[in-house]
Amino acid sequence: MIKIGHWVGQYKFNKAIHQKITGFDSTNFEITITKVDNNNFYGKVQDDLTTGGIEGIGEIQGKTIGDSVEFIKQMPVLTLLVDKNGTRKTFSKKHQKVYYSGTFSDDRKLISGQWKFKFGFIWLGLIPIPIFPTNGTWVLKLTE
Repeated sequence: MIKIGHWVGQYKFNKAIHQKITGFDSTNFEITITKVDNNNFYGKVQDDLTTGGIEGIGEIQGKTIGDSVEFIKQMPVLTLLVDKNGTRKTFSKKHQKVYYSGTFSDDRKLISGQWKFKFGFIWLGLIPIPIFPTNGTWVLKLTE
């Protein structure tokens, strides 16, 4: 079971070229777990814009099984990196879902693992924009 409370962490891309485009070594983010129901949990997530994060306050929904943690991050604003200079474009539609999986530390105050986007399309008017699979690593620590 995950603890209700405030968690802080960071994520980064596995591919060096993607990470370089963001302009940062990693992106900081915060999660507040607001509800735990058996092995399921719910909360809010906010990326740090000053380290390349996605705008808005998103939602997470996940579950724990033993030492494993899985959750889906859904941000309210679509942000795309559009060139190698780190230029970003934002759109007033939900960002693609981000899938997180990881493992608790022995004291259950630290979680680390992998994240990924799945292949999909984002429709901008009548134009489909392909989103290619991307992945990376993440870590979260319970603050007290």
